[in-house]
Amino acid sequence: MADAIDSIGQPVVDPRHPDKTIGGEDRHDTHVRRIIERLLWVLGLCLLAGAAYYLHLHKGPLPGEVAFSRAVQAIHYPAWLLAVITFFSTFNDIPPSIVETTVVFIFFLLIRWWKEAIFFILTIGVGNGINILIADLVVRPRPSPKLIHVYTPLTYNSFPSGHTEHDVVFYGSLLYITFTRQVREWRYHWVLIPFQIFAVMAILGIGYSRVLEGEHWLSDVLGGYLSGTLWLFLLIFCYRGVTNMQYKRRLKKEQGRMH
Repeated sequence: MADAIDSIGQPVVDPRHPDKTIGGEDRHDTHVRRIIERLLWVLGLCLLAGAAYYLHLHKGPLPGEVAFSRAVQAIHYPAWLLAVITFFSTFNDIPPSIVETTVVFIFFLLIRWWKEAIFFILTIGVGNGINILIADLVVRPRPSPKLIHVYTPLTYNSFPSGHTEHDVVFYGSLLYITFTRQVREWRYHWVLIPFQIFAVMAILGIGYSRVLEGEHWLSDVLGGYLSGTLWLFLLIFCYRGVTNMQYKRRLKKEQGRMH
């Protein structure tokens, strides 16, 4: 029973076919996929650490970043498109983010999704906390108004992008929950499709908006995506472990009743 959950935190052992998962996948393939996932996570962590160390020593823009930012800002955007792009940054500022996180957390508590509520709040707390710590250690200056147009002049903590990292852990954790079994089997799960589309757009749009507004260099945004992905998957691994223990405990109780 060691392999008790699948990639979205659900039981994978089919009692009728011990060599298959509930989804019909081969248990060996599932085990190999998990090894690859963990290997990629470690490699991603090494990449983030290496980038943070390099940018701590070389705080200026990397080759090509000034040209990239200028090219993004030189594009003539229709008013509606510019409003959409900048919306993702504004919607992700600290006050709105606190309100959004609180509302979602309370919602999970009201519907008694205790595990999901804890997973959600821990993912955001751990992700944002570690990201802030990395930024404080790197101390990379924000883009200079002398090099590109900067909407809101800021000073330090440019790497990794906090807005980008937050969107990844916030919307990523909610997307993960919407693909868990209990949600997928909900009769009205289709009503979540607009939210899922918006979540993907928010994750993709936040990075572009941060470069467009001159708040971050491209490497800051990429670092934010990497940082958010690492902490999101770290908490997903923990979520799987908890689900695994709950499943085995429930299975043990059922076996005890049978005897």
